[in-house]
Amino acid sequence: MRKLALLALFALPLLAQPKVDVTVKQVNDRRTNGSFSQLMITLELPKVPSPDVAASRVLVSTAVDDTGRNLIDTERGEAELEANRSGSMDPKEKPPVTVSMTLKNPDRKAVAVKQIAGEIELFMPSKDPNSVAEIPKFLSQAGKPLSHRALKANGVEIAPLSAAQIAAERKRLSDIKRKEATEAGMTGEDLENYVKTFEGMQLNVEPGDVLVRLKDPNKRIQDMSYIDGKGEVQHLSQREDEGLYIFSTWGEKPQADWKLRVSMKTPKNLARYPFTLSNVPLP
Repeated sequence: MRKLALLALFALPLLAQPKVDVTVKQVNDRRTNGSFSQLMITLELPKVPSPDVAASRVLVSTAVDDTGRNLIDTERGEAELEANRSGSMDPKEKPPVTVSMTLKNPDRKAVAVKQIAGEIELFMPSKDPNSVAEIPKFLSQAGKPLSHRALKANGVEIAPLSAAQIAAERKRLSDIKRKEATEAGMTGEDLENYVKTFEGMQLNVEPGDVLVRLKDPNKRIQDMSYIDGKGEVQHLSQREDEGLYIFSTWGEKPQADWKLRVSMKTPKNLARYPFTLSNVPLP
């Protein structure tokens, strides 16, 4: 493990943040020809408490080793915000946040990364009161849009569908398929079998799944989860189906007393810090 004080970061002027010290905490160099070959560098921000950061990413614009090899992997695309799952089990402790960047393998002859430059982006919900919406007993509100000031402020609309609305959606989609098949010349038993097969596949939800209409035109949603009756977070996944979204969880199905938590990115809770590293030693 290497831990070298190398630089200071300055927030964008718009955010008026003081400088933030940064150290290189760890360098993992898998200099092989296999599928797992990569260079990962982990940075630590000693003055930024980990609990304040819900997610982060490193946007690298320059990365060159001391042989001149370009270490930016253009095939990976731009890094996405990743949830911050590090921290202490003791709520009284506030360890510094760490962020990581993944680069291509250096040349076998390289002994250091000559230069790395880019920006660190931190998602800090505490910076904006409209960062998080928690809707109690959201299942009881099926059939109408969920109401919360943070959703409204970010232009987000979430409306769980009632049983009657789901039935209406299935009928609407079946009618569309029937019309398309009829216009294509399908008739009789073939037509009925085709429509029946489609009906068995459309909006196929499992027990515990929640079907919703979701609109997020400004791409503000960062994460959604359930909060169970004990206050514990239950992670959910979402997938799109026929223009609607299905919320699923891997554990217990949502109960009547569960909350829906929606975390959203806003101009106030996203901070970007430009950085430059020089001569980072390789292991």
